[in-house]
Amino acid sequence: MTCDSSYEDVVAENERLRQRIRELEQADEERERLRAALRRAEEHVRLFVTYTPAAFAMFDRDMRYILVSHRHLADFGLREEEVIGRTHYEVFPDMPEHWKAIHQRCLAGASEGNDEEPFPRSDGHVEWGSWKIFPWHTTTGEIGGIMLFSEVITRRKQLEDQLRMQARTLLELSAPIVPISQGVLVLPLVGVLDSARAQQVMESLLGKVVERQARVAIIDVTGVPHIDTASANALLQVARAVRLLGAQVVLTGIRPEVSQAIVGLDIDLTGIVTRRDLQSGIAFATATSPAASSPSPP
Repeated sequence: MTCDSSYEDVVAENERLRQRIRELEQADEERERLRAALRRAEEHVRLFVTYTPAAFAMFDRDMRYILVSHRHLADFGLREEEVIGRTHYEVFPDMPEHWKAIHQRCLAGASEGNDEEPFPRSDGHVEWGSWKIFPWHTTTGEIGGIMLFSEVITRRKQLEDQLRMQARTLLELSAPIVPISQGVLVLPLVGVLDSARAQQVMESLLGKVVERQARVAIIDVTGVPHIDTASANALLQVARAVRLLGAQVVLTGIRPEVSQAIVGLDIDLTGIVTRRDLQSGIAFATATSPAASSPSPP
């Protein structure tokens, strides 16, 4: 081998080494670029999770908090330093056992949720919540833990209960059941009578018939502005239910136009006594009820 060829070999080898060094440097730069991009992405995810308006928490397979939103912390009266790195069960020692079972099922791959569920707390009060749980996966496809989306709906439940109570009160005010004597009840209906209201009226009237041991129930429709097929059928359902308890039904306040409507609709009023007005209905009840003249019990 000549000196010239040896020199050329050394030069070529040096060039290959320099090229390799440049490739390694470029690879290091690319790795650092990827690390920086990953850090930025992780920071973006952390900021998104932290400030999302939803109550969100992310757990590892040991149910330790990894990420948590401000909304989640606010809903449950927590601070971030109190939860990150701790288990869900340390943060909530009164966690019901069936929820722990749900967590394990979701860690095994299930997705579950509930739109309305009570959460009894250790101090005795009950919170209501809506929640959904999903597993999250690592880059290798394995389940890394679970994600919890939740909403405290206690206030909404309280408002719904309050509205139901108000609706029940309004119903009682719009259809008061008045015991005018022992064995005789009067139900003056006011307003539109649809199937839903008829069901509520029927439940109230049946309860009063049993409670008062009524023999006659007078249903006055003077305040019902319009009688159609639906309202007439609803009225008949109430009357038939009362008759099944052994009480006589008297229908009063049937105006001429209502009478014509009932005839036109071919509605069968067999077994139901009808009178023109409430006074006539009371007179009929007084004449037919053996105990009608006795004073009403307190």
